[in-house]
Amino acid sequence: MNTFSLKKCYSLSWKSFSKWWIPLCLISAFILLFEIGPRIMLHPETVALKQVFLEIVDVMETGTLDEIEAMLIEAQEESMAYTVKLSKLLLAAFPFIALLSIILLTWANAAVKDRRNGTTPGQLFRVTGIHLLLTFVKGVAFALFILPGFYLYVRLLFVTLILLEEKEIGMMDAARKSWAMTIGNFWSLLTLICLNGTFQLVVAPTIIGLVPVSGFANTARAAAYHMLKKSD
Repeated sequence: MNTFSLKKCYSLSWKSFSKWWIPLCLISAFILLFEIGPRIMLHPETVALKQVFLEIVDVMETGTLDEIEAMLIEAQEESMAYTVKLSKLLLAAFPFIALLSIILLTWANAAVKDRRNGTTPGQLFRVTGIHLLLTFVKGVAFALFILPGFYLYVRLLFVTLILLEEKEIGMMDAARKSWAMTIGNFWSLLTLICLNGTFQLVVAPTIIGLVPVSGFANTARAAAYHMLKKSD
């Protein structure tokens, strides 16, 4: 049975991640301040929603109860429309987000190994495509069967890392290898996933925080992979 220490995993993660967290923070800050932030704030839907809430403030101060109720209904409708459009935008951007996630995982894996991977663009796109497919499969599992979804997520945790490490291996062989590596370590790996998810959730409101924390979560995942791989 291959086991690993969660404490040692996070110790290795921080040691590896500390080599690249400063440039990652600077990159994410640049993206937020000069790209994402201005685009969101100047978007017509954002401006319209902001105007509605300013009108609500005015009505709350001087309006009647009927006027306040009408404004609140309008604000609710505007918020719902904004949420729907934002969801569509995120769905359209999901392939790009998946590619960014694989790039972060590649960097994290290289940091843990303390050497470059030599990953080609073709391999990155291939692994990203498989990552999207696995995300869909796991999403269906979570939607229909929550507990089996967690189980499937843990057992397939290392598929993308195996694909990045072993360039000739196929998806099914990588899935089998991940399944074998996680035997006897389900609860430890589930704890790792939950802790990483909590870290990401806490800083989710900001890109400046979210990108580095996602990088750290990927580093912890790569550290767990190499610890279990070494014990084979």
